[in-house]
Amino acid sequence: MNSPTAPHLPIPLVRRVAHGLAVALLALASAYFVYQLWVNLHHLPAIAWTASTLGVLGLSVLGTLFTVILIALMWQCLLRDQGVHLGYRQALRIVAISQFGKYLPGNIGHYTGRALLAAKEGVPTGKTVATMAVEVVWTLAISSAFTVVALLVYVDDLHEGLVDNAHPGYMALLGGLMLFAPFIGVHLLNAVAPGISRKLGKGDLVAAPRLGTALLVSALMMLCFAVLGSVLWLQATVVFGHPEVDWLQLTLLFTLAWTAGYIVPGAPGGLGVREAVMLKLLAPQLGISVVLGLSLVMRLSSMGGDALAFALGWLDQRAQRTP
Repeated sequence: MNSPTAPHLPIPLVRRVAHGLAVALLALASAYFVYQLWVNLHHLPAIAWTASTLGVLGLSVLGTLFTVILIALMWQCLLRDQGVHLGYRQALRIVAISQFGKYLPGNIGHYTGRALLAAKEGVPTGKTVATMAVEVVWTLAISSAFTVVALLVYVDDLHEGLVDNAHPGYMALLGGLMLFAPFIGVHLLNAVAPGISRKLGKGDLVAAPRLGTALLVSALMMLCFAVLGSVLWLQATVVFGHPEVDWLQLTLLFTLAWTAGYIVPGAPGGLGVREAVMLKLLAPQLGISVVLGLSLVMRLSSMGGDALAFALGWLDQRAQRTP
């Protein structure tokens, strides 16, 4: 007599449950941030509109624009390892135009847009999908490495009794392994699950990045987070008058908040989630009102940088079409 098999959920139902949980998490995080904003609205610190303040806000927008420039360079390097040679100006134009799609519901509009625009430039969709998959994993690996360090070193509730800050060698080793996780992971994927690899590559195995590419992409991604952390530090010190803030701490904790917003499906550009996590992590040091102002200014400057990138990319595309 055959023993009864364990019931299993149909895949569409699993996806619906996962989507529902993601939406619930997004709603809770957004509601928490909006509630804190509403309660503390009258406590928001006033901004002195001096030349220094305006300069920092301008640099904040340019900082986001600079990260778009770096992302385009990363993508070009990853494409080259897949056997696709795309000019940097083309890569930058595609990334700049598509990047604003991350603010659409679903948080995948920038990837869809990049694939469509790249196809128009003659890049096979499979190669674009493969490089974006590597890019996403690599981004998460590096942001997770930063997150682990932030949690262990700066979030006291988690590291008390667990971390000796005077001997951080094992954290450096962990961070190094996470930085090269995609480089190793592609080889494992091709060896263990070639079918999945060919599905990602639309018929071809995903080519592993070369070691030089791995080093360059890792450095560029870390530079992206360093730039964003520097933007936040400038806003905290100049716009909101907190020069005592530690740059490294602020950068690592912001990366933790950024990662939370990045991994929640459906959060357009991490909207709501990133701000809620920033509030929990930074409020003990800076105060709720300052962090609320800081998160709002950071969000607006990020959107301004993405909008500027889109405008410049669109203008360049029009210029290319003009005979």
